[in-house]
Amino acid sequence: MAPESIRIATVADAGAVAAVYAPYVTETVISFEADPPGEAEMAGRMARIAAACPWLVYDVDGEVLGYAYAGPHAERAAYRWSVDATVYVARPAHRQGIGRALYERLEAILKLQGFHTAYAGITLPNAASVGLHEARGYRPVGVYREVGYKMGAWHDVGWWGLRLGPAASEPASPRPFSEEIFRRATSGVRD
Repeated sequence: MAPESIRIATVADAGAVAAVYAPYVTETVISFEADPPGEAEMAGRMARIAAACPWLVYDVDGEVLGYAYAGPHAERAAYRWSVDATVYVARPAHRQGIGRALYERLEAILKLQGFHTAYAGITLPNAASVGLHEARGYRPVGVYREVGYKMGAWHDVGWWGLRLGPAASEPASPRPFSEEIFRRATSGVRD
């Protein structure tokens, strides 16, 4: 599948995004949510981060097969150069390179925005997600032991980090997400 299938998500995609995500909530421990968010809740989540961070979908002929987004790592001002990155792919579309393609585009955007580090939390064990993240250059940074209880058991969450850019001594604040940054990341333009 072509990377050209990646576009900026809109609130009109909220139902499709919620449908991709729902099985991860109801059938796995990959997500620690107990109930899958509906279309309205997902639209609200998308809208809350849209100005600051990218939310992307992988769309083939109007069907959303996966999505990726980044959001603030934490609220304190000193964290503003760090984001948490997430990718979900519809089960029938696994192992087709969609997650990798979404992350490639997401990381290019985050670099253009001026973010320094992306982090990903992965419920363990999850060899597929660990493999994807490590193939993208993420490195283990730690494990929260027995941090979540779901489906009758305690679960660990491992954290992986990816350095997006150099450690500037006086970094500028990250730029807000925009269609222009998306276009530049798509065309390979760098600062």
